[in-house]
Amino acid sequence: MSLLDELNEPQRQACLVTDGPVLVLAGAGSGKTRTLTYRIAHQIQSCGVHPGQILAFTFTNKAAREMKNRISALVGPDSRFMWIGTFHSVAVRILRENIRHLGYDDRFVVYDTDDSKALLKDIVRELNWDDKEWPPSLFQNAISRAKNRFQSPAQWDDPSFFGERVGEVYRRYQKRLKDLNALDFDDLIFQTVSLLETRQEVRDHYQRRFRHVLVDEYQDTNLAQYQMVRHLVGPEGNICAVGDDDQSIYGWRGADMRNILEFQRDFPGAQIVRLEENYRSTQVILDAANAVVKHNHERLGKELWTRKGEGDQIRLYRAPDEESEAWYAAEVIHEAVRRGRRLSDCAILYRTNAQSRAFEMAMARAGITYRLVGGKRFYERKEVKDVLAYLRVVFNPSDDMSLLRVINYPRRGIGDVAQRRLREFAQEQNLSLAEALQQADAVEGLSAQARRASQDMAELLGRFRGQEGESLADRVRHIAEASGIMMQLRQERTREADDRLENIGELISEAKRFEDEQGTPDLGEFLGWVSLVSDWDETDEDGGGVWLMTVHSAKGLEFPLVIVGGLEEGVFPHARSMDEGTVEEERRLMYVAVTRAEEELYLTNAETRTMLGRTTANPASRFIKEIPESLISRGQRLAAPDRATGAASHRVEGLELGQKVRHPRFGWGTIVALRGEGDDTEVTIAFPGGGVRSFLAKFAQLTREETGLSGA
Repeated sequence: MSLLDELNEPQRQACLVTDGPVLVLAGAGSGKTRTLTYRIAHQIQSCGVHPGQILAFTFTNKAAREMKNRISALVGPDSRFMWIGTFHSVAVRILRENIRHLGYDDRFVVYDTDDSKALLKDIVRELNWDDKEWPPSLFQNAISRAKNRFQSPAQWDDPSFFGERVGEVYRRYQKRLKDLNALDFDDLIFQTVSLLETRQEVRDHYQRRFRHVLVDEYQDTNLAQYQMVRHLVGPEGNICAVGDDDQSIYGWRGADMRNILEFQRDFPGAQIVRLEENYRSTQVILDAANAVVKHNHERLGKELWTRKGEGDQIRLYRAPDEESEAWYAAEVIHEAVRRGRRLSDCAILYRTNAQSRAFEMAMARAGITYRLVGGKRFYERKEVKDVLAYLRVVFNPSDDMSLLRVINYPRRGIGDVAQRRLREFAQEQNLSLAEALQQADAVEGLSAQARRASQDMAELLGRFRGQEGESLADRVRHIAEASGIMMQLRQERTREADDRLENIGELISEAKRFEDEQGTPDLGEFLGWVSLVSDWDETDEDGGGVWLMTVHSAKGLEFPLVIVGGLEEGVFPHARSMDEGTVEEERRLMYVAVTRAEEELYLTNAETRTMLGRTTANPASRFIKEIPESLISRGQRLAAPDRATGAASHRVEGLELGQKVRHPRFGWGTIVALRGEGDDTEVTIAFPGGGVRSFLAKFAQLTREETGLSGA
């Protein structure tokens, strides 16, 4: 029996085209990795290709390890002669052998992000620029983008004021790196391409050595990676690129999907093989994915199909607000578990990290264990904790720990030495650190700059405390702005900084929700409530649970049940994409989201959503409208009506303050608070050694001490 007999016909074709360029368009769930590894094994076993003549690029070390293990299982120990690795790991190997041609020693070191930032900080100081106005991360991101576009300092041509400053820093930065015999992460590919372009003997050597080049996830390559591949492919043009133009979702970090769209132009005579049979999803789910992505113009085209059968219709639910949307998700998961699903079979996907807050709280309050992927829990995120630290100091001037967190953030000239002297003075005089700031003139050893900065900080906190008449949301917004946190994030001009700004916006929205629901703008009550929410967030990372993640984080994964939330114009597709003209990438992201589902797919959105403390009504996402009505059934709440309807009900029977109850996960505890009515009753329980936690009573599966019967 031939190795290739285990493959379907298009997969076999992808393996049999061994000479010349070939592009394998591998749709979601179509067996891409299997095809790629069988192709390599076929070349070694049946075509006489020595493993040492094969070079394979992957995008992650995990993918490289998986490919090595699979090929080793197929062809044995000879596979060790292959070069399989990420672009950066392959680049390091090439540079170790040849970097002397670029004037470096082969014992060069590779700087990580922190090393690079420290060097840039030193250069900014050397230029006598204010590093609060010109933070090193600003230059780090601009230089990284330039290198990924393969733009050297000499080729930098931005004539704007900002561009001129970047150009000056870039020139000094590259010179300092060379003096230090160091490369940063982006340099690895940048310098490899420089080497291959300028030294023909080096280029010829690797083209003779690697007769076959394979590239996985070709749609995610940027310009520098593309040029590296072009220089390594020999005159025979033996390149196999595997990818999916419909899953190109990383344009924001430099990926250029033209590389896959123009493959036939770049490699004349290239054959295209389409892998369209999907082994993951039902036909209804695939029909929805096909229908959405067909609205894109920039694509090579394919149609996913499966032998798994039609499957259930997609359930669509439009909630009154994001809180109700999250409760619906909790109800769907409870119902799925009742039918025999495991929690780990279920995933909730959303467009931005800021959206996780509502889902996190719904899961925690419903007693559903969850795992947050690709980011910290909402109240553990740095920018959220920074704003909360300011709020705590405003509420409680004696909170020295919170003040120490933000006393010099954003940078204001109160460095480590100044902080130590202020703390010593506070201890000697029996003062809080905030009071020591007010008396900075009396602190010995403070520089004039640190003294002024301390007084400015004291005045700033004083102004914050004088805003008690404002609404809670306005107060949080003002502190986030006036402290300089939001300004610093805006100056970074990165997608990560934008995400952090959205998280602060979600905290402002949470303050508005708290005031609306509790009827008070009291800062102390809000902070106490946040502490309780943070306690809810302490779920067991290793105990299984529902997966919560952005759609970007979900790429490459699959789940029996998927809920895609926030499907509104301005949320998904994101408002930024409409401003920047990248809606087609958002549509590809929707295609990725839909094709994560194996059997059950739920799409949800909200009639109103609170963002940046303002409640807005957004129309349903265009992506929902692009799915044929015949594939969709309209979902309904599985339990009680939404809180937004105002429907009242009776209290859950048998739960009383002071009562001992047992939770299936946390054990015995004492009820310390009850809020709400009927199915919306929320019970707060103090667990010995386990903290104070709150749950929606109807989901908590509590057992009463007196009767041993379920209390909810």
